[in-house]
Amino acid sequence: MKQMNLEIHALDTILKGGFPKPSAILVTGPAGSGKTTLAMQSIFNAAEKNEKCMYVTSLNEPISMVNKFMSKLNFYNISLLSSGSMNYIPIGTETLDKGIYTFMWNLEESIEKIKPDRIVIDPITTIGSTLDEEAKRRFYYDLFLRMKKWDALVIAIGEFTGDELLKSDLSHVADGIIYLSNDEANKRRVHHLEVLKLRGQGYISGKHPFSITEEGIILHRQELTEMEIPHFTDRVSTGIKGLDIMTKNGVIRGTSTLVTGGPGTGKTTIGTQFIAEGARAEEPGMIVSFIESEEQALTNASSIGHDIRDLVSSGAIKVVCTSMSALEAGEHAIQLRTIIKKENIKRIFVDDVNVFSDLMTPLDAKDHIKLLSEMFRSNGVTSMFAQRPDTINGMHYIEDYGMDTSVLLSLKEEEDHIDKTITVMKMHRSHHDKGIRKFEIRDTGVDIMLPSSD
Repeated sequence: MKQMNLEIHALDTILKGGFPKPSAILVTGPAGSGKTTLAMQSIFNAAEKNEKCMYVTSLNEPISMVNKFMSKLNFYNISLLSSGSMNYIPIGTETLDKGIYTFMWNLEESIEKIKPDRIVIDPITTIGSTLDEEAKRRFYYDLFLRMKKWDALVIAIGEFTGDELLKSDLSHVADGIIYLSNDEANKRRVHHLEVLKLRGQGYISGKHPFSITEEGIILHRQELTEMEIPHFTDRVSTGIKGLDIMTKNGVIRGTSTLVTGGPGTGKTTIGTQFIAEGARAEEPGMIVSFIESEEQALTNASSIGHDIRDLVSSGAIKVVCTSMSALEAGEHAIQLRTIIKKENIKRIFVDDVNVFSDLMTPLDAKDHIKLLSEMFRSNGVTSMFAQRPDTINGMHYIEDYGMDTSVLLSLKEEEDHIDKTITVMKMHRSHHDKGIRKFEIRDTGVDIMLPSSD
């Protein structure tokens, strides 16, 4: 039995190679979840490779309307409609009025003539919607049985919520089910893809976050992570002499460091100093901010003795500022990866990761921060992330997201002043200073007060 890719790279990774041919796959979910986009992306990418594809729609929309809506997507190549690789088969109400079996016979005549490799039926739930439950059950069973004889990969689109899908006969007769959701989280819509069923083969289970972009469906984790992570043993300076001493000569190249502290503890200062040090050592850097504008970032850097305007102008440092209102996490991560590769970025400072908790569910935010860390590592980037600790029942709770190094900044109230302290909480593959050290932020940067022997 031949295996057919869905021609959506990251999704084929989840499917461990695609689907067997022939097979009938149900792509389902509520309105606006991306079902038609996924199906169109699959068949247009396949048509570009000279496969014969058929798009069967019962939406009563003329081809001009389909072109209008889909032309905004880069994979939609209208010239394929006249090449023979892509075939558009509309099903009007007059055809369905003649009976659903008349529709089926007419469809099979077209299939026999075109002999497509892939077929999309959009939506299948419209066909047979006027039948009673028993007649609909018989029709769907017969239709999916016939699909196996078409010698094609058939993608049937159905609009269901999760509860409706469990009750639908289509979920029983389909060879595979891909469920797309469009749930609300923190007053935003979050897309997930989940493979619920796939006969005869394994797949990567779980809910996979994705975005709908001009390129089509982009699955974040599979798209952004690369399997091989470079292994380094040399160290890079943080730009802060005291922190280099505490970490036994700097952090290991290509690793991730989390700097956790409340407002005013110096997270942004440490991150900026880390990036400035790299740029002066001919390691291009990037500051990723959700809090400050580029001008604010440059002004703050100048206030601690790091005027990085010339480094930004020369391209040695890239400043990427995105407001929360404009942030879409998956697209943002893909943008960062593009900049990393184009500008040969070697250091990144992300200020700060709490923005993702404000946009996503706690689990999705945690996964996304881990994804960023893995993506940076796989590209050989040494990264630093800022984070504000969560306070639960008066106690600080710190999530380190599995990063290589974790640094804690604290404020300690004295009688007439407040001391800032820094502690290296953990450091993989390295010994480190475990003491609580006071530090000050001067006009030359961060000054850590170590024992006199250091």
